[in-house]
Amino acid sequence: MKLPLFGSVVARLGVGALVIFSGFGPAGAAEPKSYVISPNDGYGLQDCLATSSDCGQVVADAFCEAHGQSVALSFGPRSKFTEEATRISTSEEPYVINCAD
Repeated sequence: MKLPLFGSVVARLGVGALVIFSGFGPAGAAEPKSYVISPNDGYGLQDCLATSSDCGQVVADAFCEAHGQSVALSFGPRSKFTEEATRISTSEEPYVINCAD
């Protein structure tokens, strides 16, 4: 009768190990952090962020890194990321940079 007892102990250890090590798998992807930047920030970022150019990627990546994030996932005018039409006003449209965690 030791065989069923041995099997029960092994099964319990296996379930315990599964529970313990299940937290060590790859973590789920974190939500990107979004930053809204005024078009008249004084640094001239809008010149690069307005287009999907190499300049824009470099500026967006540097902005993310300066704020403790990884690389920029996307960037551009706010209307690119929302369904809202940009209202006509005296100020320009703000820009958005989405950074990876």
